[in-house]
Amino acid sequence: MFIDSKGKLFGKISIVDILIILVVVIAAAGIGYKFKSSPLLKQDKLEVVLFIEEAPEYTAPAIKVGDSIREVARGGTLGTVTDIQVGDSIAFAANDQGEYVKSSKEGYKSLTITASALGTFSNNGVKFNNADYYIGSSYEFRVGNVALYGKIKSITKKE
Repeated sequence: MFIDSKGKLFGKISIVDILIILVVVIAAAGIGYKFKSSPLLKQDKLEVVLFIEEAPEYTAPAIKVGDSIREVARGGTLGTVTDIQVGDSIAFAANDQGEYVKSSKEGYKSLTITASALGTFSNNGVKFNNADYYIGSSYEFRVGNVALYGKIKSITKKE
């Protein structure tokens, strides 16, 4: 017989132990399914635009479409480059009258980098790799093999 007088299967394993293990496995599977199908974990397709006011002019040619963008401090991956626009650098300095005026610095360019990304979009920011990011905040980025310091100009949800 399979179950002996002490309630052990093949004389070694208790039926109660088997039932407890079975309940724990079913509960773990149910919790895993619930989290996997949770809308909180679904990622949205996003378009992220970064703006770098001043970057050495030699950095622009080093950035290529398809390069990944990573934010340094939190380690979030903000997608891959789909477009890069180069313009005059933007600097603010006091003129002879003591007024702050917009100017451009020789040897520097401004960069507008557009990227395609996956993240969790909400009205309170965007999560990339479980780190929150916000429009207008400044970050240090690695784009390909280039280090840049700039801001997130916009994040829009793509359909």
